[in-house]
Amino acid sequence: MEKLHCKTCGCESLQPMQVTLDDEDAVDNLMGGEQESRFYSCQVCGDNWLSVKEKAPDGACTITFVHQMGTSPVLKRVAHMSNPVVISDESVDEWEYYKGDTPVEEAEWESVLSDRRDTLKATCMN
Repeated sequence: MEKLHCKTCGCESLQPMQVTLDDEDAVDNLMGGEQESRFYSCQVCGDNWLSVKEKAPDGACTITFVHQMGTSPVLKRVAHMSNPVVISDESVDEWEYYKGDTPVEEAEWESVLSDRRDTLKATCMN
């Protein structure tokens, strides 16, 4: 499995893992389309996130990112896209940001994530 650079500590220690469910047909039926999940975890500082890509039958796609699972409140952002193949600034039509279940502005969301990453980085550097 390939290793990527961690956005928190900078180490080449971020490892993506495919998340599979026992009954993928049940998930497809439940979601009304295809679903693909990946969990990213840094082996050095512990930063992590889950991404869940959902493709609807009409071709629309959303990717939900849940950052630093296990901390509270949950930080989540949702990308709404018309092209499910590539995620880039050009392919995202709209971003939604959440702190817990409450929608928040991007700046507030980024600030909380940045503070959490600073804490993780400081912890692993000591």
